[in-house]
Amino acid sequence: MNPLNANHFFAQQNYPQTPADKGPLLIGEALRNGENMGQLIRLAGNTGCSKVYLIRGLHQPNTGKITRVSETAGKTIPWEFIDASELMEKLSSRYQLVALETSPTSTNLFNTPLPAHMALVVGNESQGISKELLQQCRLQVHIPLTGPVKSLNVAQAAGLCLFEWLRQHILV
Repeated sequence: MNPLNANHFFAQQNYPQTPADKGPLLIGEALRNGENMGQLIRLAGNTGCSKVYLIRGLHQPNTGKITRVSETAGKTIPWEFIDASELMEKLSSRYQLVALETSPTSTNLFNTPLPAHMALVVGNESQGISKELLQQCRLQVHIPLTGPVKSLNVAQAAGLCLFEWLRQHILV
């Protein structure tokens, strides 16, 4: 669909906007791919996230690629690179860390009540979320995959989780 047509279409819908003070936070830990980072920022713009934190890893992607992929959202949604040691001081105490991770203690995303003030954590494309950060998360959820492929791109996975949060808290 043409973006101009999409803007016209959604302008005529009666979907509530995510209130600025209620939007989730999106946290990407040690991502290696600038395209994934840009997609996360764009996704944050689609779902009303308040901010995106990208925790630095060993690989620092080119910010030009992030900016190109994120398009308008990169200028609309605040985002920044931070060190892992800075994360907890950046978060307001009202936010609950939710890990999107396949782990023995994770629950099915679609059967789990998500917190109203969610800080969604997604991990590195191949290693997932670090043990240190996973231990700080109050909740761990996974996406039930029923096909023969048992993995999703980090931005696709974050999209499913953020839209489930929207369904539970905004589109009710």
